[in-house]
Amino acid sequence: MNSILHYFIFIVFLFISCKLKLNNPSDPTSQDFFLTNLIRYMLLSDPCLNFKTWKKTYGTGASKTTASDLVLLSNGDYMVSGVTRQYIIPGSPIGVTNNFAGTNGTTLNTFLMRISKDNGDILWVDYLGEASSEVTYKPKLRKYSNGDISVALIVKGAEQPGTLNAKSGIGATSALFVGRIKEDGTRVWFTYLDSASIGEYVVSAIDTSNRVHVFIENTGGTPANSPFVDGPTISNSSLDPGSDTDMIHLAVNENGAMIFQRYFTSSGGDYIFGAEANAYGLFITGTSSQGSNGSTHPNPTYQVPFVMKLNETDGTMLWYAYIGTNAELDYGASRFVLQDNLIYMIGSGRYTYGTPSEPIVAADGSNKHFILTKLNTSGATLWNTFLGSSTENVMDTTESEPILLSNSQLLVRTQTTPVNGRFHSIPDITTGSASGPYTLADVFINSQSGTFDKFHYSSNLNLPAMEQTERIREVCSGKLVRLNYTRFTTTPPIEATQISIENVSLP
Repeated sequence: MNSILHYFIFIVFLFISCKLKLNNPSDPTSQDFFLTNLIRYMLLSDPCLNFKTWKKTYGTGASKTTASDLVLLSNGDYMVSGVTRQYIIPGSPIGVTNNFAGTNGTTLNTFLMRISKDNGDILWVDYLGEASSEVTYKPKLRKYSNGDISVALIVKGAEQPGTLNAKSGIGATSALFVGRIKEDGTRVWFTYLDSASIGEYVVSAIDTSNRVHVFIENTGGTPANSPFVDGPTISNSSLDPGSDTDMIHLAVNENGAMIFQRYFTSSGGDYIFGAEANAYGLFITGTSSQGSNGSTHPNPTYQVPFVMKLNETDGTMLWYAYIGTNAELDYGASRFVLQDNLIYMIGSGRYTYGTPSEPIVAADGSNKHFILTKLNTSGATLWNTFLGSSTENVMDTTESEPILLSNSQLLVRTQTTPVNGRFHSIPDITTGSASGPYTLADVFINSQSGTFDKFHYSSNLNLPAMEQTERIREVCSGKLVRLNYTRFTTTPPIEATQISIENVSLP
């Protein structure tokens, strides 16, 4: 419950109790009734009251188990998605609707599981099909307006029974799985969407009309940039078929039928790393080396990050904003969170641009910093700020997506530098005594100004094991759940991995 509403109701109860005492000083019964109910209300409505701290691991660490997202369910439990080569429940291949496919310890499977908020126990698990691969920019779970869960994943292997749309065999190695799942794990519906040119990246969002928007990599080669064969014909053409990577934007309605599909395309490579939607619209972040979706690119041939707003009914572009500086040349991926009419992004780069709230701490062009940017939903940059070291590059793709806490602070958790384990950017407060390679840092940013409020450092695992946090969710004020990813080797391919989930208080 919103804390302002919570305390408003508290004041109302208290006011009524005082009025009763003044109006009926000789009648304690009515006073006791309201005081008793006031106490009962406070106990039942405080989600932090019964919060328990714990940490549990899933997967043995002998082979691959990774997670893509964690969402909170109506009673406070957690639903988690991911991929695994091992049974999630040791010794059991059984799922709610479908069982583990292939050989335990060998075949990569997609999974969903429900975790108890009280102790981390697995309440159920389901398998959604054989996975194509683990991807760096992991797909997220989304919620329908009634609390059902949306999932969009890339799968391969045998078709599962009960689908709305069958696997066609085109692009036999992989297909898009889009499903609607209840909190108990049962499937409302699921569908396969097939293309011979599916790549490895997929992101999704649900808009206020319960349409699921999916953005999926569409590769060149042979065959080149092939649209999905299911649903309506694609509404535009690839601008450079056969030699680059596009994305396809498709939408399905709340019953699983495809509404439209449209290339997100330019004459260069186009990548989408995040999609979010709310009452202010549908927004995406990514990078492009040319003008995507008809936008004007500021530095062609180099990957530049962007934020764009798209029309929810047909995917056409409403506005775009490229960010950064041309001196950077190629930028990497960015992550973002949409909160009401504000967008908070985190990416990385080596050059100052604009007038940052917190400056870069190394000479321009030398060391890579995290770049945090705040925009409004009209595309205007409100501030940017730099987080980094004067002697080392920050670690790529080790940062969580930012979240906006109920106290209005922006929080990002990341591994620090590979040697010194400290940022040289300066916060108001520094806590924690950890040091050394790959130290973990909780970075608290003033969401209004972009300045750093606090850094909290904590020790990572002993090498070669390393842990990073994939997702953070605020359970209630000052209480978090974190979804972590642990790897037990530094030698690619990284197969010995494990996930953990932990309930923690803010440091």
